[in-house]
Order: sequence, then structure tokens, then C-alpha cells
Amino acid sequence: MKIPPDIHERVADLAAEIVNAGQSGDRRTSWSLYEELRSYCEAVAAAGRDHPFLWETLADFTGDDQTAIALYQRALPLAVAAGANEYTASIHLALAERYSNLDAAEAAHEHALQADAFARTSDDLPLRKAISQFLLDHSQRGEQE
Repeated sequence: MKIPPDIHERVADLAAEIVNAGQSGDRRTSWSLYEELRSYCEAVAAAGRDHPFLWETLADFTGDDQTAIALYQRALPLAVAAGANEYTASIHLALAERYSNLDAAEAAHEHALQADAFARTSDDLPLRKAISQFLLDHSQRGEQE
């Protein structure tokens, strides 16, 4: 699924600025840039140019797991409708990680399985490895508990 170049450039620039501000400990700038990214995502969607990349990226920079889950769930139907299996797998993996953070093991496992199913059609080996590792790590935790 191709990301329109202007959208990719703007989101990537804001993401890099957020990372740089965070690494320098500038929380105020980091928060301001996050809000700018959120506003940009909303504006692009309102203009009829919605894309899962917008919401997945915003969710990736969202500290609150519940809020991030809502953003990933906004991205998911866009990725599915476009037949973008790599996006869909990546979003499901992110959902699995966020649900795991919330100790919602069943939801985390279900999203990891969905991620795995979509990733099997992908050539993205790092993504497939990350999903397999998540499933392995979390299946071992379940056995230990």
C-alpha cells in the first residue's frame, strides 16, 4: 500500500522531531509535536485522504495504552480494506503488545495470532520474526503462570 509522498514526508518529519525532542528530554516540545502530528492526521483524514500509516504512527507515539489501542483500531479497517497485509500484521502486533501491557493476555494472544496469519503472506522477515518472537515469549509466560 503506497503512502502518498507528501503524507509520508510530513509524518516522518514529525516523528523524527518527536524522537529527537524525547531523546533530549524536552517533554514540552515532544508533547507539542505529538499534538501537531495528531492534528495533521485528523486534517488529512477529514480531507478524504485517510491512511493506516497516519494512525499507526500516531499510536506508536502514544504513551497511554488504551488511547493507542483506539488509534490502532482506527488504522486496522483501513489496512484491511486496502488489502495491505503487512500493515494489518504490523497493527495486530502493536495491538498484541499494548494488550499485553494491560495484562489482557487473551486479547494479546488473539491479535498476535491475527498478526501471524497476515504476515504469512508477507516478505517482511523482520516483521514475521517479531511476531513469532512475541508468540514464543507469551506462550512461555502463560506456561510459567
